[in-house]
Amino acid sequence: MGGGSILLRNRSFLLLMLGEVIAGSGLWVFIIGNLQFMQHLVPSDFHKALILMTGLIASVLLSPKAGVVIDRYDKKKILIVSSIVRCLSPLMMLPAIASESIVWMVVALVIQQSSNAFYLPTVQASLPAIFTPDKLLRANSVYLNIVTLSRIGGTALGGVMVASLSLGSVYLVSLAANLLLAIFTFFLIIPKETQNPARMKQMIRFSEVFSLIRQDPAVIVGLVNTLMITLFLGGFNLLVLKYSEIHHSSQLMGFIYAFEGVSILLAGLISKQVIGNRNLVTLSSLLLFAFALAQVGLSFAENRAFILGSFALFGAGIAFFFPAVTTVFQKRLALDAQGRFFSFKGMLERVLLQISLLTTGACLDLIGISNYMLAVALVTLVMGIASCLYGKRHGLDVRQHDSTDQAA
Repeated sequence: MGGGSILLRNRSFLLLMLGEVIAGSGLWVFIIGNLQFMQHLVPSDFHKALILMTGLIASVLLSPKAGVVIDRYDKKKILIVSSIVRCLSPLMMLPAIASESIVWMVVALVIQQSSNAFYLPTVQASLPAIFTPDKLLRANSVYLNIVTLSRIGGTALGGVMVASLSLGSVYLVSLAANLLLAIFTFFLIIPKETQNPARMKQMIRFSEVFSLIRQDPAVIVGLVNTLMITLFLGGFNLLVLKYSEIHHSSQLMGFIYAFEGVSILLAGLISKQVIGNRNLVTLSSLLLFAFALAQVGLSFAENRAFILGSFALFGAGIAFFFPAVTTVFQKRLALDAQGRFFSFKGMLERVLLQISLLTTGACLDLIGISNYMLAVALVTLVMGIASCLYGKRHGLDVRQHDSTDQAA
């Protein structure tokens, strides 16, 4: 806990995390409000998915530009502008409600996701500027816990609000959260990187990120492992819904989210101590075996204990996995390339989430949930073996503390 208190004494980090709690909760309230808004206007689930995808497509198209902007300009100003722009999103839903217009909702989604294309990578690229390398793992663990808390709190708050308040009031709460986020960002202090003047005059290209990735096998392993987990996460909500249908219990859905979320929080509290100074690249590869085990457990679709235990195991693995791989990226990539890298990573994840959503839905219809989970577990296991062998072959070693950290 001492490491966490040191982080929270950093004013900029504390403001970032408070902003994440508020903005994340507001985002989930906004999402639940959108689902409620579409319920009687759009009867087709497929059409609902297409509408929700419009915002994601906009963010994918903007990601290359966002990465260049993040690396070239003041990160604090980017956070301020993107936070202010985000406030327009719930405002657009007010005329949407008044006219029952899906077009206004699409505009709101595009604004929301366009803001995220700049805001989220900037937060991740700002942490190495705020902390020394030896504190990054702990910072990433705290960040993951904050995101999880905002998701749990936001979904619970949104569910209560749509049941008890008008939709207009729901979006006004989301607007208030976004305004608070914008206010917090004005008080951030993010150290600016001192760049070579010759470098500043050069045109920064998004395509440079590809050569940076190819040059570092540790980044390749971390990225491939991350995308492997993303492919599973894309169909997460569909799986939860399917288990709820199998057991004819809407309560099971809530239990699954609770078990997964609480396990992330509890494991996140001890992740820094458990990881210690272990090789983060090897750890991320070994965790794929834990994910495969959880997926095998989820193939027992008729057994509630297996389902809840497997989601808890998956959540605990997430608490170790994402802080570890994010720390690898932050330590191996130069500060002036991290904006482009995290924008590229976010772009890939958004595309894969959509592919995974469609694939999961098709497989659940064609082969059933048990066979699908066994197939996913097999792919995850093979990727874990390949990742471990690749890391061993190239002698990849990235740790929380290394000689350069100690020298600094």
